[in-house]
Amino acid sequence: MEFFGLDIGSHQIKMVKLAKSGKQYRLLALGNAPSTQKGILSEAEADLTALATIIKKLHQETKINTKNVVTALPQDQVFVQVISLPKMSTDELLSALKWEAEQYVPIPLNEVTLTHQILGEVQENGKQKTEVLLAAAPNRLIDRMVTVLKTAGFNPLSLETEIMAVVRSLIAPDSEMTMVVDFGAKATDIAVTENGQINFVRSISTAGEALTRAVASGLGLDVNQAEAYKKAYGADPEKLEGKMLQALGPVIEVVVAEMEKIIQFHQLEKNKIIKRVILTGGTASLPEMASLLAKKLNLEIQVGDAFAQIIKDELTKKIPAQDVPLYAIATGLAMKEI
Repeated sequence: MEFFGLDIGSHQIKMVKLAKSGKQYRLLALGNAPSTQKGILSEAEADLTALATIIKKLHQETKINTKNVVTALPQDQVFVQVISLPKMSTDELLSALKWEAEQYVPIPLNEVTLTHQILGEVQENGKQKTEVLLAAAPNRLIDRMVTVLKTAGFNPLSLETEIMAVVRSLIAPDSEMTMVVDFGAKATDIAVTENGQINFVRSISTAGEALTRAVASGLGLDVNQAEAYKKAYGADPEKLEGKMLQALGPVIEVVVAEMEKIIQFHQLEKNKIIKRVILTGGTASLPEMASLLAKKLNLEIQVGDAFAQIIKDELTKKIPAQDVPLYAIATGLAMKEI
């Protein structure tokens, strides 16, 4: 079945359509456009209609020839937890997951849609356990998303979380234990994967917008100027007499501290070593950001290639290097097995 991946970010909307031949993918079309101010988080009908109009126009500009779409819900709006359960039947598992959801989901279960993915079997204290990725999405958020898609004239096939799409595009199935850090505008989503499967997820509110505000405050700029400075100079200690790094430093430290906690948790509680980090999202390609994090964490840090599993051709070569991380979610959605 033909479909395309649609990433409705808080700042940018991205679309990707792929063709699959065997185990290889080829890029057929892609595009991006600025989102509305509140994006999918607005509950105002006029805002959602405006968002649908932008998406529909982008679809026309990319010349994608199918209305079937797979999209993702904002990670920081979805409650995700990896849990371990004793081996049990399917019916028992579903019952247990509802009980577990009550422990982790801070809103009534009749207001969310629950879904799960079995990750595999693990040994815990000598006992065989089943690891399950549990996700709960607010029904109101799902309803808004479906409304926007249908208003744009699309046929929604599937909704999932952003981090699942990111991991699918960036991580090969046989990869070593890896931390994936998706720097969005409003949230930074962190996942730990092993053999291509997610076994840990966390989302924090410190992200691209916080970095921009820090630059604006530290250098006395307005927000638009600060955004331009951030993209131009990033965390380069040699630029502007080190003032950029001085402004960004405290915000970056918040993300680093969270990454360090996750690394230590896996080492102490799971006896597993995270060997590398892959960065993605808009902030990932800021000048010197990857090298700064590498120094602070003493780990191999890579900027993720959203098209790592896509055949390199003339179309992929035309994409500016700094834009490649922006397409990780949309590419992962376009790679989903339907």
